[in-house]
Amino acid sequence: MSMFLLTCSSSFAQKNELKDLEKAVKKNNITEASALINQLENQLSNATDDQKAAYYFYKAQNEINLANNAVDVASNRSKAIETINQLIKFENETKSKKYSTDIAEIKNSLLSQLVDEAIGNSKNKDFKTSSRLFEQAYKLNTTDTLYLFYAASDAANGKDFDYAESKYKDLVKLNFDGKGNTYVATSQITGKVQSFGADKKARDLAIKNGTHTKPETEFNKSVKPEIYYNLGLILLNKQNYSEGEQYVLKAYDLDKNNINALMNVLMLYYNTNRLYKYEEFAKKGLEQFPDNEVLLYNLAVIQLGNNENEKAKSLFNKILANNPNHFESLRGLGNIELQKDAEITNKINALPNTNASIKKRNELMQEKKDVYKNTLSFYKEAQKINSKDQGLNDLITQLEKFLGNN
Repeated sequence: MSMFLLTCSSSFAQKNELKDLEKAVKKNNITEASALINQLENQLSNATDDQKAAYYFYKAQNEINLANNAVDVASNRSKAIETINQLIKFENETKSKKYSTDIAEIKNSLLSQLVDEAIGNSKNKDFKTSSRLFEQAYKLNTTDTLYLFYAASDAANGKDFDYAESKYKDLVKLNFDGKGNTYVATSQITGKVQSFGADKKARDLAIKNGTHTKPETEFNKSVKPEIYYNLGLILLNKQNYSEGEQYVLKAYDLDKNNINALMNVLMLYYNTNRLYKYEEFAKKGLEQFPDNEVLLYNLAVIQLGNNENEKAKSLFNKILANNPNHFESLRGLGNIELQKDAEITNKINALPNTNASIKKRNELMQEKKDVYKNTLSFYKEAQKINSKDQGLNDLITQLEKFLGNN
């Protein structure tokens, strides 16, 4: 008999504490509710399924209340997301639907709040905050992987590359494509359009519950090329070529019309000294993008690095044929011309100090002047386009001073 009374006493105490917890949550008394949750947590193993469900339900609400009262906002939202998902899973496993409707409303409200804040922070270029908010939105509604994509993209925009890398890798593991339908509806609370991702049931339930109106369906194109491109670029910039190669090549295969994807491939092979592969893709690029300034200029710079000045000149001139005001090409041609000066100077310095050398010295000095004049012709054209380049302005001044004194 004593054992029976003891069991009943514990059960009733639990019921009373749950009622007290319900009252505290409804009154937004976060201190009292938090204390009761801690007490109930120790008794949870002896609770009935209904009591466990109630515990998760009120715990989630209190964690949201804590966040809304500015108490460890990010942490308590994460806890609320975990608790909401735990309750949904628990009710699915126990076939109970006691809190299904109410928790769906709470979930949708929190999701709307997270997404609205994420969008606001993204617009204000606070990408670190927006990326974390989008990730929380994804964890709350994992059927909408688009939120994870937004988290990765905003992290990349904010130059938070380590975080962006981890999220892009998550997207690759999920084989996320992004192509398909997105289900949206207008929130009655905020008046803004909220995305439910690919979860049509959640959107329709929100409409049925009256929390949202104006259901619409949007079609999204594939973002897989962007995922592989950005991940590849991050790894290239970290000089992690061995890991980055698979993503760089995949990005190019997915979108051969993306000049930047091709440039990543060229960067990969150039920096890993596989010039035969570099030449192979450079040839493909020139066939596909014969007049693309970005490709032509980058190829010219690489040719300069290989001391292939004539090839670089040809590429610079090809750019200028289509765009006479291409500053970098004009300056590049000037730089190539000026390189001749070093050889001439060495020849002058090597001449013996004799009367017989005077004629040769004068010839070389004339060559030097001609080089400077040719260089100035390119530099001054470039200066007309960008007169604020101080390095260029200083070079022009030095060359003109030499010519004026000689």
